[in-house]
Amino acid sequence: MESQWLFNLILVVQFLILIGVSFWVYSLSKRLKRLTNTQLDADQNQKKQIQVLASGSIGMGRRLVAIEKKLNIAVERQSEILSKEGNVSYNRAMELLALGATVDDLVSKCGLIRAEAELISLLHKESRRPSDQRFT
Repeated sequence: MESQWLFNLILVVQFLILIGVSFWVYSLSKRLKRLTNTQLDADQNQKKQIQVLASGSIGMGRRLVAIEKKLNIAVERQSEILSKEGNVSYNRAMELLALGATVDDLVSKCGLIRAEAELISLLHKESRRPSDQRFT
């Protein structure tokens, strides 16, 4: 009888352990489910933030390309203006030299630096010399 009682006691203890483990597994599964939901929410928030950043980057990139195009156009216009102004002053300098102007006249009237005026004067003198004297 005592062995029967001991056997029943072991069965009851095993049953209680089984119930305890079952509750522990149930609580772990609930906790895991909460953590999973929290992680899914965090993932969704991160995806939304990435989409917002990506769309902002695309918009900023488009604006940057438009600004770059405008800048290139402005640079081209500026270089055209500068080259036109430069040609006008060089052409004017050649006309003045043909009329007998000096280097100082070119500097004051055409806005050239002294080195440019001297070079233009030298080129003008070379162009006026006969072709057989140029290379001697």
